[in-house]
Amino acid sequence: MPMGAFPPEVEQFELPVTFSLVAHFTFGVTGALAGLRRGYDIIGVIFLAMITAGGGGLIRDGILISKGPPSILTDTYLLLLIVAAAVVTLFLHRHIERVGRAIAVVDALGLGAFAVLGVERSLQAGLSPPAAILGGTITVVGGGLLRDILVREEPLLFKPGQFYALFAIGGCCFFLALLRAGWWSPRQSGILTVVVVFALRLLAIRFNWQTSALYRQPPPPA
Repeated sequence: MPMGAFPPEVEQFELPVTFSLVAHFTFGVTGALAGLRRGYDIIGVIFLAMITAGGGGLIRDGILISKGPPSILTDTYLLLLIVAAAVVTLFLHRHIERVGRAIAVVDALGLGAFAVLGVERSLQAGLSPPAAILGGTITVVGGGLLRDILVREEPLLFKPGQFYALFAIGGCCFFLALLRAGWWSPRQSGILTVVVVFALRLLAIRFNWQTSALYRQPPPPA
């Protein structure tokens, strides 16, 4: 059995269907909002919603795992849900802007859950633990990265800001450590990881924990 792989006799962590739908819907809303701010039409808004909600899994499954299409391309209901998120945002975006706190809470839940899901699927594909950490991190941040690239903005992932990618990496490492310790089943380890990452993300929002730039101003060109 590859190092870090799930023991065959132990149940695996599965993301609850309801939460998965809510998280994908919320990420779709954030992508649609980005399209509206750029002045895109309905096609651009829907496409950005799809990329933001499913881009992480698309990169993970298409590049790292290379084993079949990602779930966003095989699950009809998930795809329709993201389209619905874009349409709802199109008509209610002025009100959606007012519920940013609720979106942040769901996003904090998705941060830990998608990190665990990415690690699990990477390990199932036979990847090593370091590659699984990369797979879990990409699952979390890949959609936002593709969104920023498509709208020609400097990716938020690369700029100083509230702890997000660091928590994604930390959540992946924590989940793997629990699996290797063997104290709990993968499902229990996954739930504990989601709870810990969720709590830390809310604390980061509450106290505005941020990374800092390595240089206060950009270094001169070479």
